[in-house]
Amino acid sequence: MPLNIENDDAAVKTEELKKKPTKKTKEMLEENSKQIEELEASQKELGEELAALMKEEEALGDKSALKMKVTHKKYGEGVVTSQDGKYIEVKFSDVVKKFVLPGCIAEKYLEVDDDAILEYYIKCNEIHQKKMAIELKIKSATYAIQRHEDAIDRLKSKLK
Repeated sequence: MPLNIENDDAAVKTEELKKKPTKKTKEMLEENSKQIEELEASQKELGEELAALMKEEEALGDKSALKMKVTHKKYGEGVVTSQDGKYIEVKFSDVVKKFVLPGCIAEKYLEVDDDAILEYYIKCNEIHQKKMAIELKIKSATYAIQRHEDAIDRLKSKLK
């Protein structure tokens, strides 16, 4: 019987020790919480930038590429025969090819004679590239927040 009492006392002492966080654990919890706050603030700023880009994109408007005459280095002159969102089909003399707007014109895979149209697609492409970069940063921050939350959960589970 005396052995059981001592074992019970040892178990109680072990549980008491586990429940008190060490200085290092406290620091790690604080650091993870701080990182989450910084990432959330960054996400908020990125969201505002994204909203501004959306407004800028909306202000540019949406120009149809239908019946636009273009030139390709390999296929020669062609005409845009259909447009489905950002995808266009161009009919050249002997072949029909698909391209993605605005990049195909902005990056000069397809050349246009009208400088105003070229400038429009260059601006659209710049906005598109910026939006994609911001969306990637937002997703990255979301995953980083999740990792920090998981680290906090692991640290807290050690205290139980």
